[in-house]
Order: sequence, then structure tokens, then C-alpha cells
Amino acid sequence: MKTDYAALGKQALNRLRLTCENADEVQHEMLFELLYKNQDAEFGREYHFSDIKSIADFQGRIPISDYNDYSDYIFRIINGGENILTVENPVYFCISSGTTGMEKYLPLHETDIMLQYLYTYGTVFGTVREYYKEISDEELFGKIFQIGEFAKTHMPDGRMSGIRSGCVYQWLDRDDGFDASDYCVPKEILFPDTLEDLLYTKVRFALAERDLTAIHGVFVNRVAGVMEYILHNWELLLNDMEYGSVSTDIGEEQKKYLVEKLPPDPRRAKELRSISCENLHAGMIKKIWKKIKYILTIGGASFSYYTQKILEYADGIPIHHYAYAASEGVFGISEKMDVPDRYILFPEAGFFEFLPINAKTKIPILLCEIEIGKKYEIIFTNHSGLYRYRLGDVIEVVGKFKKAPVVKYCYRQNQVLSIAGEKTNREQLAATIKRFSEMTGADIAGYCVCEDHSNLLPRYLFYIECVNYDAIENAREILEECMRNANFDYRSCESMNEIAPLKLSFLQTGSFRKYEQRLAESGRFMGQSKLLHFLDTEEKKKFFADQTIKGDEL
Repeated sequence: MKTDYAALGKQALNRLRLTCENADEVQHEMLFELLYKNQDAEFGREYHFSDIKSIADFQGRIPISDYNDYSDYIFRIINGGENILTVENPVYFCISSGTTGMEKYLPLHETDIMLQYLYTYGTVFGTVREYYKEISDEELFGKIFQIGEFAKTHMPDGRMSGIRSGCVYQWLDRDDGFDASDYCVPKEILFPDTLEDLLYTKVRFALAERDLTAIHGVFVNRVAGVMEYILHNWELLLNDMEYGSVSTDIGEEQKKYLVEKLPPDPRRAKELRSISCENLHAGMIKKIWKKIKYILTIGGASFSYYTQKILEYADGIPIHHYAYAASEGVFGISEKMDVPDRYILFPEAGFFEFLPINAKTKIPILLCEIEIGKKYEIIFTNHSGLYRYRLGDVIEVVGKFKKAPVVKYCYRQNQVLSIAGEKTNREQLAATIKRFSEMTGADIAGYCVCEDHSNLLPRYLFYIECVNYDAIENAREILEECMRNANFDYRSCESMNEIAPLKLSFLQTGSFRKYEQRLAESGRFMGQSKLLHFLDTEEKKKFFADQTIKGDEL
């Protein structure tokens, strides 16, 4: 059945406002409903849920946990165990795309998926509807270019599995009931049989669609990457459109499919060729799709380089930075259209606790107790069997939406590089690369970093994919200075001879694209495609070392 986006959006926003108005009560009631509902599960009996009468009891009886505390329980659930962490059985297993190198499986209940559907799918359309007050639903909710794909993967027993961002789509189509007619990409491409690289195929369908009104993606680097792909393959794509040909190696099945589904379209090719190639990148999205109204993608300070890229391509098209989420849960909803790094922690997401950062006390406090301007680490109890789970996410409270906090995601505690106690996080890396790009004019397609112990003193090893690398003079020295300015502790450690000056290696063009293809070929999920910044396994380090441009290592 076709989705009524305006009605769904209105319903979702009304519920968000009501629950945020009563945030404390919703949190309290939800926690005790979860405890009551699961008191007869194995975990509930083990920790005596039935004896918990207050939040203080809950905090005193159940220890703060991490994934290792659940791995044995989850293993048994995967192998058919029931009534273990919860009474309700999971219908989906989130495969973590985190940075630890090891995949983690997190059970997900239908209750959780329904909340995600309402808040990360529904509220988007409500916010867009309110942003464009004078436009009709027909003009606003036309065709969507969904950049992600949602292969229907399953556990051995048939239960659905995949990345968190794909669970809603798989759940909506669990009985083949999802109406994909509002998407420019056909349903069989949106839900492919296997995990594979479908970029060329998706772009061909998107370019053929004149009435596109939205681009949906997860992380901004992937959306920017698709625009880069179009930009760098412009003539090839238009030639293929004009003649109905396929001029790239995508496999015989995809070729056959495209030739059948996309016959020659010289008229649309002529329309697109009328766009001046000079300065095509500036505002290219609006030039290609004249009816587009918004872009859905997660960007902001942690993705500063790619956010700047997409702003250049969008040239005024509003961006909905829609959600703050992880495999363990969906925690926040973007406060407004076109405003990054401001997420409402919605009270129905799960039960929140917060550990103050840089405070003498390490006693977790509640949602109603956190203060604007302060940073906290989130402890989360979700609907699917994680209790007092330590995410490692550090957020800063930047405002209030009714009685719910509005937060900015800062970094994940374990996503830092530290050789001598300097602790470089994602924000500092992003600031370093942004400044390096500004100072050198470098057109950076991707970057990552790891520790290098091949020197007398350990040092940072940066890999940068950059089209115009050979025109940059003193690149290593400039990057070093950008790094010093982004992280005072790094500067201090270097000056005290605790770490050596960094090493910079440029990568072959297409290295990050090749890495994504490798993930797809090995059956790994590409739809979420988080930015790879920290090389934390030998496999990743070897891959990028092999992509280094020989003779240009600095």
C-alpha cells in the first residue's frame, strides 16, 4: 500500500511533541514497563526484576554493561534460545558496522523497529511537510533517490539480519508488502538478492528520473561520493543514457537488466547535456533534478569535509540530518531541517542514563538532570534486551525541546587514536583534514589514519586520497601543522619527543571506492558505509598500504 507521507509525518511529530512534553514520566513508565514485561525472562530472574521498585533499585541491582556481557546470551538466542534477555523474541539481528573490527550481532524486537519507523522514517516527512508549508503534497513527495540498498539477508534460522539503517525497510517488506513506486530505483534494486556494488545501476535510474524530489542516504560521505561519481563519469553516463548502452564492468546480469529496463533516452540525455560542464559541481543536484526539495543524510561536525562537499553540490537545497543512532538503538531525531548536530533525545527510544565527562563523580544521572553546555557519556537500556549498556558515545547538551534534551554527538570513547596520551578523536581529525584542504586546495576523496611503529618513535600515518596530490608542495609539513592546531596534546607530545612527526602517504585514485567494492564482494554491508577514519585491524592497514602511490610517500 502506498504511504501517505503527510499523514504519517503529522502522526509522528504529534507523538514526539506529546512524549517530549512529558519526558520524565515517559522515561519512568517505560523503564518499569520493560522490567515488568521481562521479569520472567532468564536475565530478569537472574537480576530479580520483580524486586526493583525504584530507579535507585534498578541502578543498584543491574551493573553497567558492554557487549562482552551479552555475547553468550546473544549466541544462545541466535541458536534458537527463547526467553533469555527478554520475553519477546527478536525478529532482526543488527550486524554492527562499528570500528572494532569484529562484527557484533544485536537482537532487535518488532517494538524497537516500530519506534524506529515512526521516529526516523515518519518524523522526517512531518518535518519536511512543515518546512514547505506552501507546497502541495504532490509536489513535495514525488520520487525518492534512495542511495542505500537493503539486501534481504537472514540468520541461519530465517530471521532477518543486516545493518540498523536497513531494518525498517526489510521489516516493511517482510511479506513483500512494501510499495516502492515512490522510489526512482526499482524494488529489485532497492532489495537486491545479494550484497553487491550497484552504484552505476542506481545512478542510471536516478539520472533518468526528471521528477526526483528527494535524495535519501545514511551518512553524508556516501551521498557526496555518489555525486562525485556522477561528476567524474558525466560523459560516460550520458552516452550510455543516449544509446541505451552499458560502458562499465558491472557483470553480465546487471548489464542485461539495465539494457532491458533503460532503453535509449536521447531526449533526457540532451536535457542533461544542456547543463554547462563548466563549474558543473556547484549546485549540480538542482541542475540535474530541478524539482528536488530536500536531501536526507547524517552530516555535521564529525563529517565536516563531506558536509561541506554536499553543501556545494546542493547549493541551498535543505538537508535533513535526520537521526542520531547506532546498532544498539536510535536515540535522537534531528531538531529541525537544515540544522546539523542538534538531535532531540526522544523519550520512547529507551531508558537514558548519563555519565558526566571530566567530573569527580562517576554516578550516572537521569535525563531530567543533565545540563546545557555539559558533556556526558550515554548509558542506555533499549527495548530489545540491553540493560544499562555503555555505548561509549559522548554527547554535549546544546538545548531543550520541551522537556527533552537536544544534544550534539561529539565522539565515541573508543574511537580515538592515542600513542602518548594525546587522544585524537574524530572531530580533531575532521578539523585537521578540513584545514589541510583549505590551505592546499586539495580535493580529498577520503582519508584514514593509524599508528606507525616502524620509526624509532611511534607516529601517526595518514593515508589521503587526493586527485591533485602532485600539485601540493610541502604537504606533510602543512598536514603536521594542521594536526598540531587541531589537538594541543598532540603538539605537546611531539614537542617533548614522545611521538615522531607524522607520515603522509597519498593513495591511488579510487582507493576508497575500491575498499567499498571489496566489502560488497565479501558480503559485507555497504548501505551504512560509515566513514573509515581509524585503521584498527591489520587487514585494513594492509589494504591501504597496498594502495599507496609508489614514489610519492612522504
